[in-house]
Amino acid sequence: MNIRAASLSEQIARHLADQIVRWELLPGAHLPELELAKQLDVSTNSLREAFRLLERQHLIEIQPRRGARVCEVTETQVRDLYDFLFLLLSELAARTARTWQGEQLADLAAILPEFERFHANNDIAAAHDVAFGFVAIAVNRFSANRYLANDIEDLLPLLRRYSYLALKEETSELSVSLVIFQNLLRNVLARDAEAAAADIREYGDKQCQIVLRAVAKRAAA
Repeated sequence: MNIRAASLSEQIARHLADQIVRWELLPGAHLPELELAKQLDVSTNSLREAFRLLERQHLIEIQPRRGARVCEVTETQVRDLYDFLFLLLSELAARTARTWQGEQLADLAAILPEFERFHANNDIAAAHDVAFGFVAIAVNRFSANRYLANDIEDLLPLLRRYSYLALKEETSELSVSLVIFQNLLRNVLARDAEAAAADIREYGDKQCQIVLRAVAKRAAA
């Protein structure tokens, strides 16, 4: 296993990404470099590198002479992300169903009871984190293609942002997520690649519609 400690800039990026994902930093929010560096007790160089990482993840945009700000959320952006990323994720699900061996699914299957516990407690943030931990393991273990893995990894932070909005917007989304999670594991274990891919596509289609409704509601407010 390749274990690498996160650099300071990666830790900063993760901290800011969590605030963006959970809508504590809202779309359009300005990220003042000097003020933020002082607040986080880091150098501006480290902060700028963190900004570059966040820009690559489509969470912020950096404008010349105007600095960094949190990306807006539009209907087109939402549709584009779900269309493309869930195409990749459905391919990942199919590959996992076809290629898993031995105990490779044991730790993934062990995540399901955690998700069920957080669902029972209506702990949205914890369930959200666990679900994306599941995806991260699957990408690392089963993608078997650096371009597939890189594209998914670069877009997952943006999906985290949108999916968190979906969970906050409609409380039933957590229950839907649990059912999809259960079906996906069952179909992967049965090596039913087509059904596993269909589970992911169905989930993406439904969640996309929830996010679009939430975006429209915020735009009208």
